[in-house]
Amino acid sequence: MKIFYYLLHFLCYMTFILPAICTLVDPERCSKMYGQCRTRCYKIEKQIDICYSPSKICCIQRAFEEDLS
Repeated sequence: MKIFYYLLHFLCYMTFILPAICTLVDPERCSKMYGQCRTRCYKIEKQIDICYSPSKICCIQRAFEEDLS
């Protein structure tokens, strides 16, 4: 019964919570948004999405008005 509960919890997480937190983008779409897929973003960049590539994120340059901290 516990296995069924954990499986249900995992499926709910994958179906509802994960898509609401982030979206997976391909490197081409990230480039169209003037970003790049990297392992880590520079301090002058911010993370906007997660790339399809393993452990890579889509980074885009911050606007001048945004806080760099």
